[in-house]
Order: sequence, then C-alpha cells, then structure tokens
Amino acid sequence: MKAYSSYLQKYCLAIVMMALIGASCRKQELDSPNFDVSIESTTYAVGDPVTFNFTGTADVITFFSGEKGAEYQYKDRITADGSPQLQFASYLQAGASTQTNTLGVLVSKDFTGIYDIENLQKATWTDITSRAALSTGADNTPSGVIDLSDQMEPNVPVFIAFRYTAAKDAAAAQPKWTIKNIAINNISDDGTDIPIAAQANLNWGSLSVSNSANLWSFNATALTFTGGGVNAEANEDWIISQPIQLDRAPRDYGKSIKPSATTRLVTYTFAGYNAPGTYIASFEAINANKWDEKKIVKQFTITVQ
Repeated sequence: MKAYSSYLQKYCLAIVMMALIGASCRKQELDSPNFDVSIESTTYAVGDPVTFNFTGTADVITFFSGEKGAEYQYKDRITADGSPQLQFASYLQAGASTQTNTLGVLVSKDFTGIYDIENLQKATWTDITSRAALSTGADNTPSGVIDLSDQMEPNVPVFIAFRYTAAKDAAAAQPKWTIKNIAINNISDDGTDIPIAAQANLNWGSLSVSNSANLWSFNATALTFTGGGVNAEANEDWIISQPIQLDRAPRDYGKSIKPSATTRLVTYTFAGYNAPGTYIASFEAINANKWDEKKIVKQFTITVQ
C-alpha cells in the first residue's frame, strides 16, 4: 500500500511538471505597442532643441533624427543603386627613360581572388586606363573621376588592378610609378556620397609576370613600383586589390531612448539639427517576446531654417 502511494505521488508530480512545461512553451499573445508621439512645432532654427512628448508605452523605442547616417528609411539597407566612381593620384618618375604607356588601370569581375599567374590570366580584365588622367612627371596628378557604372552588378565584387610594363633599355633605367589617394565612392540615386573603399583600408596582392627582381610595394599611403636599372630585363607586374562591392551601402542607425520595458518615458529632447533642411524624424516602437515582435513607426517632417 505504501509503495502504491509513493508511485501515485510521483505520477501526479510528473503530470504537474508536464503541465507547467506545456504552459511555459505555449505561445503568448503579444500586443502592439500602445504608443504615440506629439510635437509642438515642425519648424525650428538651426541648433534649437526639439522636444517630443509621448503617450502610451512600448518595450523599446529607437529615435532616428533623419540626419545623414540616421535616416529610418535606410536602417536595413546593405546596397544602393548609383554610380560608383574611382579616383586616385599618380606620380611618374621617368628619369632619362622615354618609354610611354608603362602604367595601366584595369578591372575584373571574375578574378578568383587567388593571386597567382594562372588565375590572373584566366580572368577577364577590362582596361580602363583611357578613363584616367595619368602623371607625365608631376606629383599628385589627379586621375579625375573614373566612372565604374558599367562594372557594377548586384552582389558581384570587382578587383581593381594597376599593371606596370617596361621594356629592356640599354640607355636608361625603367620608370618609377607611385599611386596615392585611392578612393572609391558610390554616388547613390538620391545623391548621397557613399564611401566604398579608400587607400588606408585596402589590401593588395602583388604578382610578377616577367622579371621578379622588381615588385610592387604598398602601404596605407601609396602603391609604388620602381623599375629596373639600365639594361634591366623587361618587367610586367600587377598589383590587384581585394574584392570591392561597388553597390555596398552602410545601414543607418538610430538612438535607443528606451532600452527596456520597465523604463518610463514621457518626453525626449533632441539637441537640435546642425544645418538647414528638411528632416524626417522617426520613432520605432517595439514590443517583443521570444515568439513574436510587433512595431509601429511614428514620423514627423521637420523643417530647419
């Protein structure tokens, strides 16, 4: 009898535990945020603080001022249509050499990223040298804007290359080239200038096709190729960038002004806009649990004079 009673207690306990587990796993209904915002005016002077008043509440509230880098419409953006542009500065030190066309600029969409001669030669390279102004002896010669729109495809990275070629010359040393201030920007369809890559954060791979006695070198400020001396063997050497996504675009970010459900928020004062213009101020209010998320967005068009 005692053994039966013990068994019954264990059985009942198991039933209770299963019921509790089932209750905890059952999806809980989630309400939409009960949240609203008001503002006294939609016109302000530069630098004027802007105070927003709240009714209701939400678990989390994020504020997007509408300034560059804080626009709600771009919070999930990772790409942007536009016109990618390459620019750089060059410096030719030719000395007594009369050789011409010793520097080429090329781009590939199918280079494998393996920096060896086999993969270099398998790739399709588009010569864009004619789009650039190159130094004829002056330092820091600007290339001008090199339009890469014809090279941009969604989710297809490109590789930018500089190719050095010089013949054997019994009378003069081969030229030296220096490339500086490389910048690639995407001018999006709305006119925003989106930085894609810059000299300081680009990595490169160097390849010698002919005469490995001379190689490209690079650092955070310049790419440099110094040719061979008088009567040096002919050179063909490449320096190729890391893959570059021409349509890449950064996400915009807001400021979390109510980071938890327990925080009480009645007003929020934004310090003010630094320049005249029209801005869309946005509040994203979210209620969330482990099963679901519900949000509402409140927006105001603010004119700053």
